Amino acid sequence: MAMNFITLLSIFLWLCSVDSWGPPWHYERYHVCSSPVCQQRARLIRSYMNPYVDPCEDFYSYACGGWLRRAKIPEKKSSHGSFNILNEELMKVLRGLLERITVGEGTQNVLGKLALTYNACLKVPITPDRHDALSEIMNISGFADWPISSTSVSDVMQMNHYADVLLKVGMGALLRYDVTRDSKNTTAHVIQLDQMTFPFVGRNQLINPEDKHSKPIIAAYKILVETTMKYMAPSISQSELTAIANTLVSFEGKLANLTATPEERRDVLSIYYRTTISSLQKICKNFPILGVLNKEFIKGDIVLTEDETIEVHALKYYKRLAQLLEKTKPVTLFNFIGLRVMFTWAPHASKSIRDAFFELNKAKTGIQERQPRWEKCTSLMNKAMKEITGYLYVKEKFTPEAKREVEDLVVRLKEVFQESLQQNRWMDKTTKAKALLKLRKMVAKIAYPSWGLNLEFLEGLYNYVPQLDPNSAFLTMWHHIAANNGKKKLEKLRQSYQSELEWITGAALVNAFYNSNSNEMVYPSGILQSVFYQYGLPRSVNFGGIGAIVGHEMTHGFDDQGSQFNHDGRLEHWWSNLTRARFNKKAECFKRQYGRIYVRELNMTLNGENTVGENIADNGGIRLAFKAYHKLLTQECDDVDTRLHGIEYLSGRKLFFIAHAMVWCNLSRKKHLKHIIQYDPHSPSRFRINIPFKNSKAFARVFGCRPHSAMHWHPKNRCTLW
Repeated sequence: MAMNFITLLSIFLWLCSVDSWGPPWHYERYHVCSSPVCQQRARLIRSYMNPYVDPCEDFYSYACGGWLRRAKIPEKKSSHGSFNILNEELMKVLRGLLERITVGEGTQNVLGKLALTYNACLKVPITPDRHDALSEIMNISGFADWPISSTSVSDVMQMNHYADVLLKVGMGALLRYDVTRDSKNTTAHVIQLDQMTFPFVGRNQLINPEDKHSKPIIAAYKILVETTMKYMAPSISQSELTAIANTLVSFEGKLANLTATPEERRDVLSIYYRTTISSLQKICKNFPILGVLNKEFIKGDIVLTEDETIEVHALKYYKRLAQLLEKTKPVTLFNFIGLRVMFTWAPHASKSIRDAFFELNKAKTGIQERQPRWEKCTSLMNKAMKEITGYLYVKEKFTPEAKREVEDLVVRLKEVFQESLQQNRWMDKTTKAKALLKLRKMVAKIAYPSWGLNLEFLEGLYNYVPQLDPNSAFLTMWHHIAANNGKKKLEKLRQSYQSELEWITGAALVNAFYNSNSNEMVYPSGILQSVFYQYGLPRSVNFGGIGAIVGHEMTHGFDDQGSQFNHDGRLEHWWSNLTRARFNKKAECFKRQYGRIYVRELNMTLNGENTVGENIADNGGIRLAFKAYHKLLTQECDDVDTRLHGIEYLSGRKLFFIAHAMVWCNLSRKKHLKHIIQYDPHSPSRFRINIPFKNSKAFARVFGCRPHSAMHWHPKNRCTLW
């Protein structure tokens, strides 16, 4: 009798042990969900899967194979997948909401301004070019005589030094600045200076314009440059247009060469330089830093002095930039900065420039059709007035159940992360205590801010947008909104930092974020939808969907970059040297692991350095979410899971992994995939599933993968951090 009791107890402990994940679970007990929501999800899962693929050989093809076989990339898109599908649905909802707004007579409220601007945007392709509106903006920006050619008459042609140009037209594209939370004094804001970016043509293409992949992109880019100049100065000869375009693209290539690579910028502490304007001025001689910054900040009624504290994240760039500009003709500098200003505004005024931009995007990504105008305009408004579109979206689509369930997920994942940290053997006690404090202090912002439905508050966010003339050009309205947003950003410099007032995103967005300098996770309403989350589904499905996304963002707080910020979001060394060295060794495992992946169809390998933070988060997120689900199942459900009607053969644990894979089912055009591998800090979708699952002992046990199967890596080949 005693022996039988001991045997039964042993079996029970084996079933409930964290180390016992995976089949065979003999005597499995389960409920079946046959509600409409569950039946719908079961049909969706069946349609996504390819049951003829062995999940232990290629789980991505097993979970997504059916979808991949039927899916087609829309001609207007460079890729197609779960994120795209959900984003398209969100855009359709916003479109309906924008079109329902009625603009009455009299004073316009912020909703009226949003609707007027959206409607004006829709009319752009069917109305004549607005050269007049574009010229007015160029005049305001200091570019009345742009572009300068051999026949131009301009005071710029009399300038002898680049500083004269910068003081005339401002920083333009050369000095990227922001007003952000102070990395050291976290109750305040500070000016942050960084290196320039290259949103139109990638850094690699500019540096290597003769590369086989770069040539067609650079050729399309030069046509865009020529088209843009021709629009403002139709009398310039074609030969001179070509010569100026070659000069400007060559100059941009030199600028690209000054910038650090994404890999070099991953160590935030190593590139961080806190100083004052006067001190930076001494380092970058002849560069009128105070003058050009004041030219920007006067728009926010702020006058800076030499004693102003600034954070520089690209000191080498500024030193090199000053040297390059000494060798650059003022006319070239003027034309380049003016070109960047034109790229911001001209597509909203000129059909020929819109056409040239489309041809460039075609060369870069392989798209074949333009985005529908309603979709373009909806997207523009959702970026420029994100709080207002978020207000509309939340009122229409938000469900309190979603917020409560994600709040519960955050608590559960924090619990298992805390347990993992407490059991951690490679961290010293002091560092571990600080890590636990950071986890405890980590804030989760879910769905929308507390002020998100307060129209009076929202009016104040756009109080610098004047009453809009319904007959004015879209470009004019758009410029008013951009000026408002720019002034609001500048004003923050003299305001204290208040976490609840600062959301890095609007509510109507299909994405999630971790903000390292405030130690907070953000899950907007837009991502709290199927396929990530759906009320009424078994917990396994939601834990595998939104739960793993929660875990992903949580892990970002402890990846190679997030780990350089403490519990308050302060940038500092809070690790002991020994523990940091151990951390780096574990991170190095991911760099090597992903850096060895060869993508045959492109003849390229993944960039393990640039993607290491996202790869750590992918692996950590799935581990945390599964631990949380396993703990819920064993401790609160007596190991009785809930399955979906029609696919009862899939246990809750299997559904967890399938649900997560469905999030990343994706098709990409070759050109776009090449761009992802070159620039994106995320790995391509297939590897965001297969590699974390190969690193997971739990996955191999759940699916009964035999040793030596493709998805069952030997423990010594697995990488784990959190």
